[in-house]
Amino acid sequence: MEVNDSPWCEKYRARSFDEIRGQDLAIDKVRAFLRKFPAKKALVLHGPAGVGKTSMAYAIALEMDAEILELNASDLRDREKISKIVGPASSQKSLFRKNKIILMDEIDGVSATRDKGGLGEVLSIIEKTAFPMILTANDIWQKKFNLLRRKAELVELKEADYKTILKILMEVCEKENCVVSGDVLKSIAIRSRGDIRAAINDLQMLSKMDSKELVKEIGERDKEQSIFSAMQYVFKNARINEEMLRVFNEVNMPLDEIFLWIDENIPEEYSGEELARAYFALALADVFRGRIRRQRHWRFMVYEHFFLGPAIASVKKYNRSGWTSYKKPSRILKIWLSNQRMAKKKSICEKYARSCHTSVRAAMKDFLLLRFVLKNPAVREELGLSDEEKEFLDKKI
Repeated sequence: MEVNDSPWCEKYRARSFDEIRGQDLAIDKVRAFLRKFPAKKALVLHGPAGVGKTSMAYAIALEMDAEILELNASDLRDREKISKIVGPASSQKSLFRKNKIILMDEIDGVSATRDKGGLGEVLSIIEKTAFPMILTANDIWQKKFNLLRRKAELVELKEADYKTILKILMEVCEKENCVVSGDVLKSIAIRSRGDIRAAINDLQMLSKMDSKELVKEIGERDKEQSIFSAMQYVFKNARINEEMLRVFNEVNMPLDEIFLWIDENIPEEYSGEELARAYFALALADVFRGRIRRQRHWRFMVYEHFFLGPAIASVKKYNRSGWTSYKKPSRILKIWLSNQRMAKKKSICEKYARSCHTSVRAAMKDFLLLRFVLKNPAVREELGLSDEEKEFLDKKI
């Protein structure tokens, strides 16, 4: 199957109210807000990550035939930036559409205490805007949002139930010509815990793998949730405390695997000088890991954990917010796939060796030549090759 490199969660993002599933009450409230505008000029869409807050905003734009100006609040942290970019946009008409909408995504990223009045500037713009402002937040009930809750209409988006997610996954499979068993799809839907985006990401990841066994093995999601939570705590928090020192203690995963997860995902959160400092901290953690292995100096474990958690967290100056899609370590996957290919190669050579009275070692050594011999369907039938072994032989080298 030819898989598009673009994320499926973006490719199949809902674009209209009709395409949004399981949010009927929220849609009714949004339509009521649009009818009453400008009684309230701002709409806050809040709920867990992956429930469709940004998709809802784009559906509103389609409903209104409006141009949408999307801004990430995490990138507009202080009064000056917000005033310079959002201020003019809130008063200038669209050149291309009948209406206009200003979308400030991840408003959680604006801190009322550290951002030199950033949140205050947002409230000021809401008062003066000529167009609807839509803000998205994971947690609107933080104390800093007291005034915002009074000025804006709040609409909560609920986590989708697994049946709704299952239906979406089946539609994506049909459009992508991706064959995945119903049991696997159901398991993905249940374990996504209402996060549609995570479910589609899992499906896309599985579709890229060239082994049927791996499609069946969808991963120990509970374990991964634990490592996800630990990484989120390290990457999003700048404050160093006792909990940060013990952050990986409760993760049900070998420390060597945790190293791989951190190594894979540091670039997802950091860049520039922060990226360099984070990798330097990871390198120091690896130095102490090596000393523990070679010299059995277990007292160094405290330093290993410090550089793996607090040191990596401390490279940033302030807490981060927003959702980040963490990746599985690709190194493990590559090793696993290599082992699977080697296992198929060995099983083919064992069957050939039994039939031809030669050694498995000799067959493995001459496998490139053997592939041409095994193109003959009669030979395959005589050796009793399985469908998966035939599929392995038919793949291009």
